[in-house]
Amino acid sequence: MSGNEGLPSGGAMRALAAVGDEPLRADGLVLRRPVAGDAPLIFRGTRDPLVREFLQAVIPHLDVAAAERWLAEVPPLLWAEGRAAYFTVDLDEEPVGWAELVNLDAVDESAEVAVWLLPEHRRMRTATGALRLVCRFGFERLGLRRIDAFAAADNMPSQVMGAAIGFRRAGYRPALFRSSRTQRLHDAVHATLVPDDLC
Repeated sequence: MSGNEGLPSGGAMRALAAVGDEPLRADGLVLRRPVAGDAPLIFRGTRDPLVREFLQAVIPHLDVAAAERWLAEVPPLLWAEGRAAYFTVDLDEEPVGWAELVNLDAVDESAEVAVWLLPEHRRMRTATGALRLVCRFGFERLGLRRIDAFAAADNMPSQVMGAAIGFRRAGYRPALFRSSRTQRLHDAVHATLVPDDLC
């Protein structure tokens, strides 16, 4: 795939609300907008110890109904406002994980990416496939010029996953974010990806 494939003419970043949201597919995975039926996935994910340890501001939902209400309200609002793009990751037509582009910056034409998978689906192939799809959305649909990833320094699988699709280490950030589970401050490894490096 060419690094410039699908970029907006003139190189300007598209407004999120103006882009198509058709699913992206590759290697048996589908990246799509979340729906109410994904509530069990969100309920489990926000209560998973590793998700809560290594991602900031993850609030566990009280029950599946609360997760369904969140899905109905928050992702569509943030998409419409151009603040965040949230996606469900399907494997063999089953929701297995979550991917997001946040901190969308029209000036820098950049965003920050995060991906998590349910424990039984945490395999390198699935993880890299999901990360690759959400980065493709950022580059092909939004016209981003850079995607940032921040992995806890002690979360080596996330760092390896990023490197496998072309992320390059860009720095080290002491005490960058606080665990949602323990409130412990994590040092973070900052990595960046540009369109031509996505593999």
